[in-house]
Amino acid sequence: MGWLDWTVVSAYVALIVGVGMRAGRGAKSADAHLRADRDLPAWAVVFSVLATEVSAATYIGVPESAFSTNWNYLQFAIGALIGKIIVGTVLVRLYWRLNLPTAYGFLAARVGPRTQRATAIAFVCGRLIGSGVRTFIAAVAFAVVAQVDIFAAIVGICCIATLYTMLGGLKAVVWTDVAQGSIFFIGAATAVVFAMLKLNDAGIGTSTVISEALEAGKLQFINLGAGEDWLASHKPLIVAIIGGAFLTLATHGTCQENVQHLLNVRTEKGAVRSLIASGLFTFPIVGMFLSVGTVLWVYHQHLPADGYGIASKDDVRRIFPNFIMHVMPSGLRGLVFAGLFAAAVASLGATINAVAATWTTDLFPKRAMTLRGVRMLMAGCGVALLGIALFFVWWATQSSEDLVNIALSAMTILYGGILGTFLCALMLPRRRDGGVVIALCVGIIVGATLFFHKQIFGLAEARIAWPWFIPISSTLTLLVCCLVPRAAAQPDGASARTQ
Repeated sequence: MGWLDWTVVSAYVALIVGVGMRAGRGAKSADAHLRADRDLPAWAVVFSVLATEVSAATYIGVPESAFSTNWNYLQFAIGALIGKIIVGTVLVRLYWRLNLPTAYGFLAARVGPRTQRATAIAFVCGRLIGSGVRTFIAAVAFAVVAQVDIFAAIVGICCIATLYTMLGGLKAVVWTDVAQGSIFFIGAATAVVFAMLKLNDAGIGTSTVISEALEAGKLQFINLGAGEDWLASHKPLIVAIIGGAFLTLATHGTCQENVQHLLNVRTEKGAVRSLIASGLFTFPIVGMFLSVGTVLWVYHQHLPADGYGIASKDDVRRIFPNFIMHVMPSGLRGLVFAGLFAAAVASLGATINAVAATWTTDLFPKRAMTLRGVRMLMAGCGVALLGIALFFVWWATQSSEDLVNIALSAMTILYGGILGTFLCALMLPRRRDGGVVIALCVGIIVGATLFFHKQIFGLAEARIAWPWFIPISSTLTLLVCCLVPRAAAQPDGASARTQ
């Protein structure tokens, strides 16, 4: 990258750090730092939820998926919208009625403190794993474009995300997400427009691009699954809808990373509307990133890949960052790369704040945490993300999965057990606290077995696709909960359980 590109990226980094500093000025307590004084506007939360979802896995992984296959990934957005409607109309309203600081307080009210703590621990572990994958994916692109070592890229991303979150807490996360959400969308759109202009200069117009993509099946987004093994493939429509819905129920209904936005909006109605609106906006955003991959595929059918390859698995994984690096001119290159960087750090900031809030509220509520203590805790979260991202540098060398599937499947290890525990609290009469913890552990073991089943059983190919991981593990968790004896009746007023 040239000096102009570094100037654009540096200006962006200075902007988000400055927003973090400004957001943190009014915080007088740890709770205000973590909860933004419960004064977040609904429209800003829409941006923040989307920015948290659109990580570097989307920025790099979705164009890779469209380049190598088609638009099947858009099917998951249908399931995600269904999941968000359920979460908004059921769970979010319930959380607001209970006036909860985190989602896991619901389990304390409906089951008991052991389940609350165990599920909070599972969330912390699962969220750090998922965000570690996001960091790794962002570092892959950063290393290509900036021509630095991937380990240095991981350190840089983690440090910047940790810094602005330490300075401003949840306010910094949300308000930087407003800026970052705009930047990564503009960055992707810029890449599409530039590639189309290059094709036009070569005598290939928009109609030709569309017709070639249609003929090659690159724009197919509905796959009815005829002739496919629905258990082993993530491509059939029904599989994608089920997987997307269950994943969203877990990530937006039980995961504090997303729930924290919804619990700290000014009104309950604003929280519900912002969540459902984010589900609708997912379609054009994902469509934009799929367009990047499709246009790049047509581009490389007619124009040479000057300075990079497109043949190997690793080449395809780096197709978008390589295009940014070798084809786009200075200045525009910096803008598109700033969009990538925005996608990377936006999701990490939300993770760090959510883990810190869960730690202080659910795991160690009796320890009075100062503002300085919370900021040190956030620094520790940043170090943990760094270590997990380095692990996935190794994992990627052992896996043939594309990047977006690595990111999505990694999140399923613990989330099935967590979702099953919430379903138990929501659907079943009150169960014994210790028994529900055992059910949670069963769900986690099942989730880990599903995630690693290819390696555990020495299979050449995975027999169960990742969209089934959460449905299977959450259902088994719920079934085990059904076997747990009912809790003894409590005196009136001893339980916060809702009817």
